[in-house]
Amino acid sequence: MRISEFIKSRFSGFKKGGENVDGIDDLSKIETAQSPIMREKNREWWNTFQGTLPMAATHKNFKPLPTAYISTAYLAQLVTSEIKFELPDERLNSFVQKNLLPRLDRLVQLTLVGGYTVIKPYITRSGEVFFDVGTSRDFLPITLDENGRIIEGIFFERVKFKGKIYERREWHCFKNGTHTVRNSAYIYGTRERVELSAVPRWEGLSEGGGIPSEIPMIATFRTPYANNIDLDSALPVSIFVNSVGTLHEIDRAHSEYLAEFRKMSAKIFADETVLHGSSGIPDDYFVKIEGDGTSSMEQQIMAYAPQIREEAHKAAINTELRLYEVQIGVSCGTFTFDSAKGLVTATQVLSEDRTTYNTVAQLQRQLRPVLETLGAIVSNLAHFYGFEVADGESAIEFGDSVFEDTGTEFSRRFQMVQAGLLKPEEFNAWYFGVPLEKAREMLPEMTTIFGGDE
Repeated sequence: MRISEFIKSRFSGFKKGGENVDGIDDLSKIETAQSPIMREKNREWWNTFQGTLPMAATHKNFKPLPTAYISTAYLAQLVTSEIKFELPDERLNSFVQKNLLPRLDRLVQLTLVGGYTVIKPYITRSGEVFFDVGTSRDFLPITLDENGRIIEGIFFERVKFKGKIYERREWHCFKNGTHTVRNSAYIYGTRERVELSAVPRWEGLSEGGGIPSEIPMIATFRTPYANNIDLDSALPVSIFVNSVGTLHEIDRAHSEYLAEFRKMSAKIFADETVLHGSSGIPDDYFVKIEGDGTSSMEQQIMAYAPQIREEAHKAAINTELRLYEVQIGVSCGTFTFDSAKGLVTATQVLSEDRTTYNTVAQLQRQLRPVLETLGAIVSNLAHFYGFEVADGESAIEFGDSVFEDTGTEFSRRFQMVQAGLLKPEEFNAWYFGVPLEKAREMLPEMTTIFGGDE
């Protein structure tokens, strides 16, 4: 049987949902895990990420810096830059390498902003595995288990079609060894339900079904930060939870820095007849004043050239950046304001930067079980749809060379090999980033360079 026929047979076996899909026609009646204060803060965090802080502008020409975006992108890159995640099944692994890993840094960044993401693997009718991601903006958490995993919630998708906006609500619930999924569609902003087939994008979807499983078929990736916004909430918080005010101060200091150049730029005050006869002011550096027409030219011209306090304003910006670094858990000096380049990040992270290292390691510890769960979900989906799947554990590795002074570490390990404290193949495995068996094959027959026999 072809792959598409396998998938179709499974889809046709799904049980259809009732007329009212578990009460999600009226979302206001659902008791969710998101309290009003968490809902409000969630909007604040996403606005902060966009550069729209909930404080009033302090200057006429308010100029924010993209600090929130740059800092979350920086941490996400450190978390994922050297990650290796492989499934034991070759075919399924190819989908992970193509459809998940290239998006992993973005997924981590979105998690840092909103506090959590929910990842849903799914198989298309062609047999390919893709990964949907729901953030705290477009996923409604309803129930969490004792480990903070979301076991019931709703994904939202909106599509504009023939002048109307439609909303699809995909309800997920894991209970008693079954993961249930139900789809329903509505005209956005109303309770008017429509058939899924009314929107071409959704016409192939089933209204619902269940998959036997020992784990939820959605994976929850959450930040490790304690919730100090709502002490009774089981939801995690954004990396910005304690730094929104500091980000505003960074933007205020930057706006003052730019205003300094506008206010303190050199100018010439003079009567227009002295400057250029009766044809007007030559350019913006000259400011028109009314002269008496009788004084000497020197007396009717006044130069204004104050000293611009550039370094003082740059220091103010960098002082606020130091506080922001403490609040989000990165090392001092990670972010710097440079007059030529704007806001920049450290070009190299060395092992001495323990604060950044600890934060990245903490995020990676949160990510590891998520990847393990995704591997199990993908395998379970493939079994459910009738594919033959190679069993085994997923391989997950997080490299740490971004935290090492590579030259120093190379010399240290090379000396250990020469002293007989480290095997040559272990040195090769570290340096080339390959498995130990492959590193052993790469060794020449004679390893004189490592102190072997001639």
